[in-house]
Amino acid sequence: MKFVLNSFLVVLSISLIAFFGAIYSSVAGNKLQSMTDQELKGKHVFEQRACIECHTLFGNGGYSGGDLTKAYGNFGEVYLKEYFLQPPLISGAKSKKHISLSPAETDLLIAYLRFVNSVNTVGWPPAVQNKQAR
Repeated sequence: MKFVLNSFLVVLSISLIAFFGAIYSSVAGNKLQSMTDQELKGKHVFEQRACIECHTLFGNGGYSGGDLTKAYGNFGEVYLKEYFLQPPLISGAKSKKHISLSPAETDLLIAYLRFVNSVNTVGWPPAVQNKQAR
């Protein structure tokens, strides 16, 4: 009985060491990005202006305004700056405009969206495919 218990403990110990070693090696290879002060302030603008109520980031948030995860890469800084400073009418609305931001808020939010765009999302959001009626 003592031999069986000792054998079990040895096998358990080796298994735990191998398990935690595998976890460490998989995490150690990933480089985590840290945010600059400007990007962090831009995140605060995103939170304070409640952008998440209409827009999504990484698939989380509201769906009426669209996903902003790759907005910086898709539209570029010039377009985003113009959009935030002089927002157009919201599509489908006759008189409601997207909120405008101050120039300082615009620069910070664009810095945050640049950071978000740089995150490897492994293909998220998926490409929208047009379905033709049959």
